[in-house]
Amino acid sequence: MKKFTVLVAIDFSKSSYVVLEKALGFTNLMNGDLHVVHVIESSFFSKRINLESVKESGFLELSKKFGSIKKENYHCVSGKVKVEVANTANILNADMIIMGNSGETNFLDALIMGSHTKEIIKHVQAPILVMKKEHELKYENILILTDMSQDSAKAIKYTSKLFANSSITLVNLFYMPLGSTMSLYGMDPQSLATYQQSIQEESQKELELFLNSLALPKEIDTTALAIKSSLNAKTFNEEVKGIKHDLLVIHATQNISFFAFDVLEQSLTDVLVVK
Repeated sequence: MKKFTVLVAIDFSKSSYVVLEKALGFTNLMNGDLHVVHVIESSFFSKRINLESVKESGFLELSKKFGSIKKENYHCVSGKVKVEVANTANILNADMIIMGNSGETNFLDALIMGSHTKEIIKHVQAPILVMKKEHELKYENILILTDMSQDSAKAIKYTSKLFANSSITLVNLFYMPLGSTMSLYGMDPQSLATYQQSIQEESQKELELFLNSLALPKEIDTTALAIKSSLNAKTFNEEVKGIKHDLLVIHATQNISFFAFDVLEQSLTDVLVVK
């Protein structure tokens, strides 16, 4: 039976070592198998180096801090980071990729692959866990954004299986028509309030029906909330501040939306992107 396989990309910086250390702990909890990839960016310089020599010296350096990593689990390749990380993940049939955040204000801002985060997300099919803070990768409360699509259902089921002991809150963000706009259509304040209330109730009802359709195990603590939203990523943290969570889950197709990328940047917690 295939072990749960995790891939971490490193550049031998202090920040990438932090990611690797936490990923090792997470993988051990999952009784999984961790692989490490180092990508030498394609360039005029890289063509003049001996890849095997770099691989040997890289593994020796890695072994000084992480003696438990097997040599066959260390991959040193040359090319474009976004392509080679995706290729390595595909070859390994990785169940998850763990990487650092690309934000400028977070502890991992020095991680070289930070500038490649979005491109890697676009190219890989495996779920990607983006670390936002330096902490153990254990999650008690998970917030999952859902649009109640089949893709979202798959992401929810994947998350509930991976973190079976966590509490899950499904959140559907819906847009509420502005009163100033509706007044132009001849709607009085009382009618507007009634209309907005009906939108809130219908959104909540639809979400609860969606949750029931997932048929998740009864032992998983799951809640569903429809929340009025501006659908502006900059206000996202304010809109969900009342929901206790230490992990945000976003589902994405191959063409991840601008909104999802923006929420990834704005989120104060770790983010798991599931395709």
